[in-house]
Amino acid sequence: MPIPTYIAIIRRHRLIIAAPAIIAAVISLGLALLEPPRYRSSASLLITRSEDRRFDTEDALAYDLPAIVQGTPFSAEVSNALALTGVSIPPDQVRTSLGASNRRRVVQIWAETGDPALAEALTITSVELIQRRGLALWGDSSATPAHPLVNVVVLEPPGAATQTNGWTTAIATAALRGLVGLLAGAFLAFGAHYWETVRASPSQNTGG
Repeated sequence: MPIPTYIAIIRRHRLIIAAPAIIAAVISLGLALLEPPRYRSSASLLITRSEDRRFDTEDALAYDLPAIVQGTPFSAEVSNALALTGVSIPPDQVRTSLGASNRRRVVQIWAETGDPALAEALTITSVELIQRRGLALWGDSSATPAHPLVNVVVLEPPGAATQTNGWTTAIATAALRGLVGLLAGAFLAFGAHYWETVRASPSQNTGG
């Protein structure tokens, strides 16, 4: 199909093409306005073995830590530690607020809540708990606060919580969804053109 034909189809069905994009963008922005603000605080840790080499796999500690951070026992410990500072948050809420990922030995930990101060407190407490408990979090009962048996280097300390669903994010998300809607509209437009062509073919043959 030549390019002028494509252009003609787009011009003829421009409303079909534009409608899904506009609807998707408007709905996305509307949902963003209804969504309560969310704040995230994060920290980056370098996790390595201490001189007491108890693990054979080079990066086992860093690979395991995200699962430990998102586990029930760790959430309970964070909840108890925060309770000692006067912050009351149940373990199940801690668990849904905390997240972690790793790239080899570097582990990023974050907390995301509707309260920026709570997000910061969760991240700080999590980092302190990892430093203090050490290999005890991995089930090694010989690890103590004095000898945690793991090196935890704070590459990026827990930072001030920033909003994750502000206007910048909302507009970017709406633009992406609008683009998807535009592609869907183009698909519908060319589908409509094909259907019109199929319907018109018998009448043209009869007339000839």
